[in-house]
Amino acid sequence: MKIDKRTVLAALRARLAEDIAMMSRLALEAAEAASHEENKPENDKDMRSTEASYVARGQAERARDLERAHALLGSMAARDFEPEDAIAIGALVELRHRETVSVCLLVPAGGGTRARVEGVEVQAVTPTSPLGAALLGLSEGDEAEVRTPQGTKVYEVMSVQ
Repeated sequence: MKIDKRTVLAALRARLAEDIAMMSRLALEAAEAASHEENKPENDKDMRSTEASYVARGQAERARDLERAHALLGSMAARDFEPEDAIAIGALVELRHRETVSVCLLVPAGGGTRARVEGVEVQAVTPTSPLGAALLGLSEGDEAEVRTPQGTKVYEVMSVQ
């Protein structure tokens, strides 16, 4: 597998930009709903306005988190890794679990974001995720054990670039 890492980073940033736009729009709509006349409390037990403001605040915070991830990916260098190099931030890793092959890019933020590049789906993984933490320091040919609610999964590191 040889995928241009710069293209992967650009695709992940484009996906994050879409998510930022959507979350910002949802936060604005929720903020408008919180102050809408229909949501004004009818009595001291009526919490519609308060609940709508909590939703708006949560969505605005999520939009800010996405913006930070977008900026971090924009400043990330696309350095090349050799097969014997230890996996670290910036490594594009091809994994096999049983018969399933997957590709992930270890990034400082924006974990879970997926993008299709050159016909391959690449998932952003952070070091704080179980998979990202298990991959750190490994190299090609090593195995990563990841505990999941369904039990421990073992991933073989097929390639690192």
